[in-house]
Amino acid sequence: MKKVKRNQLILKTIFILGTFPTIAFSQGLINNGSHIVISSGSNIVVNTAGTGNYLSQSGGLIHNSSVGGIIKVMGNWTNNAANVAFANDGSTVILSGVNQSIAGSNSTTFYNLTLQGTGTKTLNVNTTVGGIATLTGVLSLTTLPLVLNSNVLTVSNPAAGAITNTTGYIQSETNVALNPSQVKWIVGTTSGSHIIPFGLAAAQIPFTMNITSAMSSVASYVIVSTRPTVATNNTPWSSTVTHMYDPTIGGDGSVQAVIDRWWDLTWSNAATATLTFSYRGAENTLNAPYNSGNLGAQYWAAGWLPDNSNIGSTLAVLAGVGTVTASGVAFVAATYRPMVLTSVNAPLPIELLSFAANCNSSSEIISWSTATENNNDFFSIEKSEDGNNFNVIGQVNGSGTSSQVHHYSFADPVPVLSTVYYRLRQTDFNGTSTESTIITGETCNGNINTIDAFASGSEINISLNVIEASEYNIAVFDMQGKKYGEENVSAAQGSNHFLLNGNILAAGIYLVRVTGVDGKCYSKKVMLTQD
Repeated sequence: MKKVKRNQLILKTIFILGTFPTIAFSQGLINNGSHIVISSGSNIVVNTAGTGNYLSQSGGLIHNSSVGGIIKVMGNWTNNAANVAFANDGSTVILSGVNQSIAGSNSTTFYNLTLQGTGTKTLNVNTTVGGIATLTGVLSLTTLPLVLNSNVLTVSNPAAGAITNTTGYIQSETNVALNPSQVKWIVGTTSGSHIIPFGLAAAQIPFTMNITSAMSSVASYVIVSTRPTVATNNTPWSSTVTHMYDPTIGGDGSVQAVIDRWWDLTWSNAATATLTFSYRGAENTLNAPYNSGNLGAQYWAAGWLPDNSNIGSTLAVLAGVGTVTASGVAFVAATYRPMVLTSVNAPLPIELLSFAANCNSSSEIISWSTATENNNDFFSIEKSEDGNNFNVIGQVNGSGTSSQVHHYSFADPVPVLSTVYYRLRQTDFNGTSTESTIITGETCNGNINTIDAFASGSEINISLNVIEASEYNIAVFDMQGKKYGEENVSAAQGSNHFLLNGNILAAGIYLVRVTGVDGKCYSKKVMLTQD
């Protein structure tokens, strides 16, 4: 065994390490432009007992004459050479000290990288593991955390086993809208399950992408990052996200109905995958009853798509680690997709700014405004007399995909003479629909105070109380629209009584419609029975 012991050794010549099993540098090693050649069975140990660092500069390189050489570093790894530190693949770098970092003015491309020793290993520069050309190297986390620290970890080995661990994990917790602490996995054209063992505070929260329809190029990659937020309202929202409106809650659902963790995904080429998300129970800051309901995944694509019922559903957890699996998630090429877990069908693919029903003269006007819309085909206006059973009374075209404010309105063709309820049903171009919250309409009688009716043999008795004298057409219909009587009448101010020749055949609910000379229509459902 050959040992060199100095406070710091600066290499200016080429070392060929094939005949010596181990060469050790007790206080550190500076590669000052040398080409170090290492072969299988040879080891470089930079400080066996202290905190010696490895520094490469002035074009220094490590060559591998064969696969199997080991470089064990107790201190920090720094690459200031104008290269990626290695000329080719084959060696294993072991970080075996305490609280070590990978740094430098240039990125390092490791073949195998293994974390040993104790403490935390931190990236201070973008780093690649897996190799330069053979692309079969492995990142072995063992039991230690690797903190990305606002840097990108690239995994160049496309195989599913390119990252291994026991209790170790990758920490990607940078709380900004576009999280720079990312794992970029060049999965190429492979399919199958690829696990990124994310974690935080000694808890493993892995993210799994089981690629079912592979990407098209050997250079294809997926970029993934994840983070919770300091506050429980999921802010800052991920880049490009403009709203988290929830129709069940009737407002911003980011606090009440969305797990406090973001996942940001970018797929370089089109692909389909089954995704499994993990989160800590402490990140379930949802309000009851949403905190114990089913969770599903949603992704942002100018709006939130799809809802949790058709992209996976699993009961939420309040302690430990929970998981949610979303099957058949399709990604298009070069698309950045923020994703969340939510307990309701939220948020809508529209951001609804307002929704109200107000009386304008004798007509009920339903109005609403949107801030953003995504693939919005049309709105259906639905009405109910009991708040439970709704019927469509009209339809208004949407604005497709838009980030501008749009205002809409619809006039209820039937005057509101008692309490009624309205809701919107928004329908996408693909047929997916989502309901809004329910609102109450104003009573809107206009010139008519009351309408009543009863049947007597072949006649229908109509009672009409009006504010001002006017001319009216009165007609009676059954619920299938069949007309049973009609009369033009002149009504005085106050109470009026009229007889229509109607001949009601069966007891039941009928509609009395009163139309004024101004074209305004009033109606009321009444129960008619024969005497």
